[in-house]
Amino acid sequence: MRLLTWNLIVTLAVGVWASELSRVEAETVPERAIASEFGFDPSDATAALQGAIDSGARVVVVDKQASAWLVRPIRLRSDLTLILESGVEIAAKPGEFLGGGDCLMTANRVKNLRIVGGEGAVLRMRKRDYWSEPYKKAEWRHGVSLLSAENVVIENVTIAETGGDGVYVGVSAGAGPCRNITLRRVDCVENNRQGVSVISVDGLVMEDCVLRDTNGTAPEAGIDFEPNKDAEQITNVVMRRVKSINNAGDGFAFYLPNLRNHGSELSFVMEDCVAVHNSARAFSFTVANGENCKLPGACVVKNCELIGNRDGIAIRSKWADGAAFRFENVRIVTASADRKANFDYSKAYSSSAPKGYESWGKTTTDSGISLIAVGTDVDANGGLEFKNVEIIDGGDAGAPEFLMTLRDASSEGVGFVDITGSIRSTTVGGATRETTLNNAALFELFPSLKARRVPAWNFAKLKDISTGSTALELAQAHRDRAKEQRNPNAFFRARGDADYYFFAEKGDEVAWTFVQRKIGSYPLNDVEAELTESTGEVVALEKLPAGGERKTYRYVAKETGWKHLHADFGASTVELHDATAPILTAARPSLDAFGTVGRFELYVPKDAEDLGVRVVGSAAERVTLRIVDPTGAEVAVLQDVSSLDSWTSPEDSATGKPVKPTPGFWTLIFERPTTGVLEDYVVTILGVPALLR
Repeated sequence: MRLLTWNLIVTLAVGVWASELSRVEAETVPERAIASEFGFDPSDATAALQGAIDSGARVVVVDKQASAWLVRPIRLRSDLTLILESGVEIAAKPGEFLGGGDCLMTANRVKNLRIVGGEGAVLRMRKRDYWSEPYKKAEWRHGVSLLSAENVVIENVTIAETGGDGVYVGVSAGAGPCRNITLRRVDCVENNRQGVSVISVDGLVMEDCVLRDTNGTAPEAGIDFEPNKDAEQITNVVMRRVKSINNAGDGFAFYLPNLRNHGSELSFVMEDCVAVHNSARAFSFTVANGENCKLPGACVVKNCELIGNRDGIAIRSKWADGAAFRFENVRIVTASADRKANFDYSKAYSSSAPKGYESWGKTTTDSGISLIAVGTDVDANGGLEFKNVEIIDGGDAGAPEFLMTLRDASSEGVGFVDITGSIRSTTVGGATRETTLNNAALFELFPSLKARRVPAWNFAKLKDISTGSTALELAQAHRDRAKEQRNPNAFFRARGDADYYFFAEKGDEVAWTFVQRKIGSYPLNDVEAELTESTGEVVALEKLPAGGERKTYRYVAKETGWKHLHADFGASTVELHDATAPILTAARPSLDAFGTVGRFELYVPKDAEDLGVRVVGSAAERVTLRIVDPTGAEVAVLQDVSSLDSWTSPEDSATGKPVKPTPGFWTLIFERPTTGVLEDYVVTILGVPALLR
């Protein structure tokens, strides 16, 4: 009985204490706090602003002062409404933000956050300061960084000149996506990397936002959706009346190759949006294509205008099944049409044209719609519907071009299917052409899709070096050719991934030199190279440092057989020089060449049943290829390749089977095109060992 009485007394006491504590907290934690009352200092207002936020007040008002609120990185918290009075500017303090990931404001795992600005409210950093010492180069000094945040609203704010993105919607370590994020009337102006980056989100609404003048660090898009990991997602995204203007990259970019079919859907709607004067594509969409890559969901772009961008819509590796994709009531105005004085829609959106706008050149098929299958694709591309889509070009007379291209640069030709609807092509002069799309129409519009598919040669066969094997025949043929000193005397300038194979006896030393070359303003980076021995052992080689454009390697073979050499040069290119043994350039799954002309040799072994050569260019960047058989006869000329062109062994009219290609060394001669420019093109060899020297 005494024990029960004592427990009752303790319980009552604790209840009274808790009630009193709540009363005291209610009295000490204000409902509303004025930031300047926490000690505004015009030289460093961090303590005042952070103190007001940390006070626990549900509403914190940043009041207008005679000067900007100069601050160091600010931490936001849950259950907070941050109000910026009209004319308030919160700016990065000079000399601060030395850390590569220092953001103006960070909301890490917070919930129920609102940032609301009055007229002219600005969050500003010092982008150009971060481009030189004492700052280390970085692309993560964001204006507002949301990490696994929930129920966040940002509205009526300009975010300018950040060292990274205006707004970053990302993931905190070990946590899930951001959820229920709203950006309303947010202007992202002249930020360094992106206006907005979205890494992982479930529920994003953007309304009446402007994303403009992004420049500094690639990708330089207005908005870029780019998950870093498979576990991330882009789900339930809605963009209404968003304008992406004069960005150095894409207007609206979806770069999603890191996503796999892990359960979360891919779903977004773009409605009444505008892309104007972006220096890359108005709308760009890239996914992974292959096993476990087909995301469920639905994607819609409707009632949108894409005006005067360098290119219109570009879609890469889009699987034919998976998330449905629809373009409805979309108008693409090419740069040539935009420049016409009597057809200038751009004035409604932008008062000035981007740098170099006048030199963008004439209209090409990329100015409209480009559908691209890349070398690693294994599934058919497609699954697209075009409903009331119009492409307006600057032509004055004659029939308008059909400004849509399909480029199948996949290694074996996956093709395109389930592309439906219609596209209306119009010139400024008033001519109109309506093109209906379906599977049958695609084959008529793009005859290259009819090319016979040739199976790829399996590189695993190089492991078999038994007497009479193809691998041994190939090695002997190239060694004999080298002794004859018959070298085509040309070097493939491979872009990005570079793969090579060479044969060596155990104990042989093989030397070669990598020559790394820049493309445009892309910087040279440290390059990691590795070699796979005949046994399958992977051997890491010394890095090719960014500061050195060439490096000589020496390798002593551990076993007799074929070795595989791989390096990824990113945006730069590589040539292989001064090899002491025949080192062959692989053209499968594909070989991305840059500015390469010359004669190259391809060995066709005695047991070859078929042969196929595929070349992919683009509307502006083209190449011509001549194919010569071992007798010296020219069997094909692929002239000024702008999309996909191919040659395969002819079929026997009696059997319907391909004629076996003549064994021996075939010659591939790459030449400059007669129209367009020689820059990027892709070559793939099928049916035989895809190795060139």
